[in-house]
Amino acid sequence: MFVCTGNTCRSPMAQVIAQQLIQTLAPTEFLIKVNSAGVAAGDGFNASQEAVIVMNQRGIDLSGHQSKMLTIELVEWADVIFAMTPSHAQAVLRGAPHAKNKVFPVDAMHPVLDPIGGPVEVYREVADQLERLIRARLEEIIS
Repeated sequence: MFVCTGNTCRSPMAQVIAQQLIQTLAPTEFLIKVNSAGVAAGDGFNASQEAVIVMNQRGIDLSGHQSKMLTIELVEWADVIFAMTPSHAQAVLRGAPHAKNKVFPVDAMHPVLDPIGGPVEVYREVADQLERLIRARLEEIIS
């Protein structure tokens, strides 16, 4: 599970990047399901136009994404929750303190900053950062 604020930029990009990487990195005996949500999301909003464009440039379709709020049910569903920033991890734990052993910043040293309102180039930089981070996390999980 990937978590950000509004579930329209970072976490949906992370979700589809992870799904693409899983197809190439994970052995077939692994069943890895990926989801995303926001700690302050409204339900049913599309991914930002810039996120859709950047993912399209990578051959990934994000146009059907619908935002959703992180719920206790989603926290329970997830084996691991990667937050875009330490403050997102803290927000998850405020609502689900029992999940402390499965909530982590995707990168504790370099938070994934919110590209909302920025140009496509900023979204591209975020997507590049996410791909590097997710690749590293997947390699940790499947090794």
